Amino acid sequence: MDIVVGALSDMVDALPEKLGELLEQECALLAGVRGDVGFLQSELKSMRAAIHHCESLDHPDTQTSAWVGRVRELAYDIEDWVDLFAIRVDDSGTQSSSGFRAWIRRGWDKVTKLPDRHVIANELQELKKRVVELSEQRNRYSCALPFPAEARPTDPRLTALFVDPGSLVGLDGPVEEVSKLVMDDGGRTELKIVSIVGMAGAGKTTLANAVYRRPEAQNTFPCRAFVSVGQKPNMLGKTLTDMLAQISGRHCRGEDINQLIVRVREILDKKRYLIVVDDLWSSQQWGTIRCCFPENNLGSRILTTTRNDALPTDYYSSKFVHKVGLLSDADAKELFLKKAFGNGHGCPQHLEDVFAQVMRRCGGLPLAVVSRAGMLAHKQSRNEWERLELDSLCSSHPDGSDGVKQILNLSYNDLAPHLRTCLLYLSIFPENSEVDTERLVRRWIAEGFIAEARGGSTEETARSYLIELIGRNLVQPLDLNRDGVPRRCRVHPVIHDFIVCKSMEENFSTLVDAQHHNAPTSNGTVRRMSLQNSIKQDKSVARNEPTDLSHARSVTVFGQGSGAPRLTDLKVVRVLDLEDCSGPVCLDGLCDLLLLRYLSLRGTGVSELPEQIGELRCLGTLDVRSTQVKELPRSILRLEKLIHLLAGSAKLPDGIAKMKALQTLSSAGTTNSSVNVNEEISELASLRELELFCDLTEMLGSGVTFPRAGFRSLMKLCIRCSSPSVTFEPDALPMVQELELRFEKGLADESSGVSGIEHLSSLKHVLLEFSQHDAGAMATVSAVRNATNTVHPNRPEVTVNVDGKSY
Repeated sequence: MDIVVGALSDMVDALPEKLGELLEQECALLAGVRGDVGFLQSELKSMRAAIHHCESLDHPDTQTSAWVGRVRELAYDIEDWVDLFAIRVDDSGTQSSSGFRAWIRRGWDKVTKLPDRHVIANELQELKKRVVELSEQRNRYSCALPFPAEARPTDPRLTALFVDPGSLVGLDGPVEEVSKLVMDDGGRTELKIVSIVGMAGAGKTTLANAVYRRPEAQNTFPCRAFVSVGQKPNMLGKTLTDMLAQISGRHCRGEDINQLIVRVREILDKKRYLIVVDDLWSSQQWGTIRCCFPENNLGSRILTTTRNDALPTDYYSSKFVHKVGLLSDADAKELFLKKAFGNGHGCPQHLEDVFAQVMRRCGGLPLAVVSRAGMLAHKQSRNEWERLELDSLCSSHPDGSDGVKQILNLSYNDLAPHLRTCLLYLSIFPENSEVDTERLVRRWIAEGFIAEARGGSTEETARSYLIELIGRNLVQPLDLNRDGVPRRCRVHPVIHDFIVCKSMEENFSTLVDAQHHNAPTSNGTVRRMSLQNSIKQDKSVARNEPTDLSHARSVTVFGQGSGAPRLTDLKVVRVLDLEDCSGPVCLDGLCDLLLLRYLSLRGTGVSELPEQIGELRCLGTLDVRSTQVKELPRSILRLEKLIHLLAGSAKLPDGIAKMKALQTLSSAGTTNSSVNVNEEISELASLRELELFCDLTEMLGSGVTFPRAGFRSLMKLCIRCSSPSVTFEPDALPMVQELELRFEKGLADESSGVSGIEHLSSLKHVLLEFSQHDAGAMATVSAVRNATNTVHPNRPEVTVNVDGKSY
């Protein structure tokens, strides 16, 4: 049984500090609770060490795993209690006041707002009781050891070393490409490194072995070795011993790593060698292995395989990378049929539709294709095929033929705890979903997954987490921007299956569809719920299920909005995401979600927000783009923690300058702005990104003008308007690097309508887009290109799209 503690470790690490802050602040007002809070803080610190020990176990026993699960649930409940307590005694209404009287008033308001002291004392006593029970249980099972080696499953990658070359499918091209990289010296003799990278199960070892066994390689390199590394640090000595045995023909034992390195170098120093280092995991491993290879200028080669795009890191030798792709549909089909039915046999007609489903779930991943084919081989019953397909990765097959979960576990266990948590979070989205990066990053932050950044923003930290998951070939990037950060991402169907299973094991998230698949058990506590309803079904899944959502931290609904749970049932929810839900959306009880940090109603039929939305004091992201909302309530100005206000074409109330925390704003301006860019918006000192929706009928023909004052910190500006009418005055927008101008059509008089771009001193990129092709549009394109190419000092890059075509 695998242990799943990724989301738990970070939470338990953070809780002692969070409780310490509570002791210093609100708990000072409550007599008699300081001792209990201090006790929880001390016990959690001790529990944290035990959790880290559990993380080091490959195969913990069921008692240890059960204890970890109970710690997880307790940690969730303690964090919920702390956050709710802080809200109970918060008094944001007087925080802007200063002086002695204001201080007295704040203290008195906190005391009068406190719930009954007996309630708080009882809640703490219950948490303390659970901590004591868990502490005693931990002591009973503190000596849990991994299973003995013989109980561990065989590594499925071993079969790649003994595969029949005649059975390979889709590898002819890759073998030729990698062989050329290995063989071609281009007249140069220095040591050359070729790295094969790709996701787990993509056939990296198979490809490397096929290249290694080619006659050309055997003839070109008289000294050769093929060694595997693996994850365990203590296996490095065995790797070097195997290498030495292959290049010397003698088996050596009892030598330490330093002695092994010296002996390997002595043998390789005068020879032209080819060494394959399979399954490389870390830069530390490579740093040691790299010491074995002398730079002898004889045209030697090192061929590595790894799941991490950043490996190997070597600054002294030539490095070439071959990225392993997925099988084409034709190759995947050929491989499956060959493994399942033998050469020359096709799929039986009565299984063709199930076969199509199986192939879709495999997604061209060679290991998944071979594994599924092995399980379904010689089975002619449709029921057996359907059952095995539904079992997916969440079931253990007694014949051990499904090595996909095992090999994906290696990648998962190699992740740091915070990266495991972020990866598991993608299980919330339906299979093959293209997830918007900004949406994902802001949700991670709202859930508390992202550590406070030092010298950078939490969003930058979150994006770096995503980039690392991409570099490890666990997440697929889509539509890269100029900085190499994807605008969207997704996970391969096989990995999606895997993380869904992990989420279920850890009770990280609960997935429910319209047929109630994967619905929580009566004893399970729902922490995150993903409702995936069919558009054609308006049945309320969550409301008709006897599911307790009082502990749910996030609720995401895909499909019908009527399937969303009653908001009054959500006591501690941090994320409420109803993006693109069809049908009616009920917002009754929304303003009672005091811990809510992320709210997306984007693409729904919502036409009005509750006037009391200003009560959501923790809200950090509000997204109402592409809705029927015309104007935001005035109470929105009380949301002092709001960082991302994505109102789309909705108007803002006057007084927006009070929202000092705003970094991202998408809006049509304020209710009194029509001629120039609103002065209040320009005063937002923290604003980094602005999307402005302009209505020319309100601008009285004067257009949008950006004066030299204001917007001193803005980095990205997007203007959406029916026709171009934009002016940038000298010294305007001094920090703007990205400018997006999106118009429906050009001006009727065929003038450009855009002037002053050369005044944007930091500009690096311009996107100019028109929905239709006309003379006015082309005049604007010509004017912008002329300004950027001949007048602007930075010569910014210009991208032009007109009527769906690039120019």
